[in-house]
Amino acid sequence: MTIPPPIWFHSLATGPVEGVVTVMRRFAALLDDYSALLLVATGPLFLLVTPERTPVLLVIPLLWGIAFLAQRSPLPMTPFNGALLLLAVMMLVGLYATYDLAVSLPKIAGLLYGLGMFFAVVRQVGRPQGFAAAIAVFVGIGLGIAGLSLVGTDWGSEKFSLLVWITSRLPKLVRGLPGAAQGFHPNEVAGALLWVLPLLLCLSIYFLRTLGRCKSMGRDRWMGMLILLTTGLVGAVFLFTQSRSAYLGLGLTVLAILLLVFPPRARIAALTGILIMAAGIGVWWLPRTQVPQAVPSLSSLSGVPFSLETLEPRIEIWSRALYGIQDFPFTGMGMNTFRTVVHVLYPLNRIGPDVEIGHAHNEFLQAALDLGIPGLIAFLALYMISFACLASTWRQIGQTSETGEDRLLNQALVLGLGGGLVAHLLYGMTDAVALGAKPGVLFWMLLGLVSCTGKGLHLHAHDPRPTKPGIRNHPSPPGMEEIK
Repeated sequence: MTIPPPIWFHSLATGPVEGVVTVMRRFAALLDDYSALLLVATGPLFLLVTPERTPVLLVIPLLWGIAFLAQRSPLPMTPFNGALLLLAVMMLVGLYATYDLAVSLPKIAGLLYGLGMFFAVVRQVGRPQGFAAAIAVFVGIGLGIAGLSLVGTDWGSEKFSLLVWITSRLPKLVRGLPGAAQGFHPNEVAGALLWVLPLLLCLSIYFLRTLGRCKSMGRDRWMGMLILLTTGLVGAVFLFTQSRSAYLGLGLTVLAILLLVFPPRARIAALTGILIMAAGIGVWWLPRTQVPQAVPSLSSLSGVPFSLETLEPRIEIWSRALYGIQDFPFTGMGMNTFRTVVHVLYPLNRIGPDVEIGHAHNEFLQAALDLGIPGLIAFLALYMISFACLASTWRQIGQTSETGEDRLLNQALVLGLGGGLVAHLLYGMTDAVALGAKPGVLFWMLLGLVSCTGKGLHLHAHDPRPTKPGIRNHPSPPGMEEIK
């Protein structure tokens, strides 16, 4: 019996040059099929980069080159491409502005890795079941960050006594990482979990509504139980952080989602309740000197959880950040340099020079400090484009002929992805997970999912125009092209 020659033998037989090119393209296609896994595998090298490991930065352009050699699009067209291009240009400009490349290197590597992850997610969605796989990886990374934070966070906050009692008994197993020698900062952990927690909450509510309809422990039922357990773990770690900025961001986002899904008549009652609750919280936060002595119960509530002592140092940091933006408006002062430059050029009165300020406690001010005003414009554009894409997808859901569980699931996904952006945006007003920070990979994956949500959910708006038999109208979401 004769053994047929391999495929590459026929390629070589057509001509030496053509055969070699064909073999290279097929090998590149094979590598490109697993490019997302390769990117995830090299993630620790990017996030723990040092000057000696700078060659790892070539991995992302190498993966893009492999896709190009395989005659595939390494950078598919999305509504975000213009803003991402401006962001990348300003990152290169920041190399000129920084006073020390070694200081900026961790954030530059993190931003480059985030751009690579964004396009990896977009390309993944173009494959069969790609959107579901990307959602699973996104949630899995969020769960991994929560689990790692559970044993690697420096629980220094003492705002809520019950949570302090719990966190003081948690093991401290992860220490000595670059940029987090004493452990992860709880506020940064809370900001990272905000990207994934609203999605988990929305999916949990969806599965709670559908679990009762499952008569047997099938795949959907087990998936629902897994989502509920994941939500519980991530939510517990989020509570342990005691980040009031994150609490407020999540609370307002949940209220906004509830108002969005409420019937029109119920929204008035809900808004009235929200205003009453907001007035009550305002009374709780009054300083002791302004609380009437005749109401001692309210005075006892103005303790550490409701203290505004950390607001004054933040206001001072914001003022120094504005000085820095005025001095470096076009180039920025370089990524990750504000922590040291602020003590040299803009000394603080309430914070000593021995205290390291990791960021400006405002993501938008920090973006302008790192990448200049053009970088801030690009960063703002990412949010505006995201909300436009989600609004378009939400309208498509209303126009589809889908009913029942499929529509509910699509709505849960859109609300969860949008909720993650809104919650973190509110958190970013008084705190920050700076561009290029290690947990920021969730932000770039979230943008990748948002950019092609309509395509990933296979939404097809109902077109009342008559069509020929066997032909269906499938309009694509605005700004999206077919990903091949």
